[in-house]
Amino acid sequence: MSVTIVPLLLTPAQTAAILGTTTATLRRWRAKGTGPPFHTLGPRSVRYNKATIRAFITTNR
Repeated sequence: MSVTIVPLLLTPAQTAAILGTTTATLRRWRAKGTGPPFHTLGPRSVRYNKATIRAFITTNR
């Protein structure tokens, strides 16, 4: 039996691909305080919650 691991946290590159934007746009949104909520995992590591990204897409169509 194989187990598939589905990541709950997405990198900025993965998030940008899902949203159809660029990582630079995500960076700008973070600086402005707009865009989807994000988590920092250390001084240089940003991640986005997959469920939060789905909700962001639904509310911003």
